[in-house]
Amino acid sequence: MNLFLVQVAVIFLPGIIWAKLDATYAAKVKPSEIEFVVRAFVFGLTVYVVEYMVFEWLHWPFPIVDLAAADSHEVLTAPIAHEVLGAVGISLIMALLWLYASTYKLLTRFLQLIKATKKYGDEDVWDFMLNSGEAAVEYAHVRDLDHGFLYAGWVDTFSETDKLRELVLLRVIVYNLDGEQLYETPRLYLARAPEKINIEFPHEAGG
Repeated sequence: MNLFLVQVAVIFLPGIIWAKLDATYAAKVKPSEIEFVVRAFVFGLTVYVVEYMVFEWLHWPFPIVDLAAADSHEVLTAPIAHEVLGAVGISLIMALLWLYASTYKLLTRFLQLIKATKKYGDEDVWDFMLNSGEAAVEYAHVRDLDHGFLYAGWVDTFSETDKLRELVLLRVIVYNLDGEQLYETPRLYLARAPEKINIEFPHEAGG
């Protein structure tokens, strides 16, 4: 395998790790190969900037990789290898923070807090509500009008796709639409088309 490609891949491993976690757990749509490469480069560059700031703060030397020479001889020296390993650790921490911020829509909530926007961002209201972390949306009533049932339970997991609304409820009580209790079940999986899902949240926010 080409020496240049191998060494560049190792050097940009921190960005690749972050981009992979982002594509798997944060992105709603799988990025194209070009988008993935761009994200890996940007994330990797961010990681190395942070690492450089840490090294400067600790007064440690920060070796610079000569990528122009990577095709002809080995540039992954021991100091560079230690730098890459440190960057991998930083990338894991930053990726976790990134996933947390993405899951709970922290930027969107901040912009709403300062009244800079009323939009929810790229996600729809379904994602925004169920990802909010508010106690009021943890318990839900799901009305199945087509089949004549009402499912009352605690929201465990849900899908983040506009193709199919998938929802798992815990400690579920099933009623008919007249309010008569039919049965109970510890866990229930529901899958409905977006236009077929009807959810009520009986608990008031802050209550």
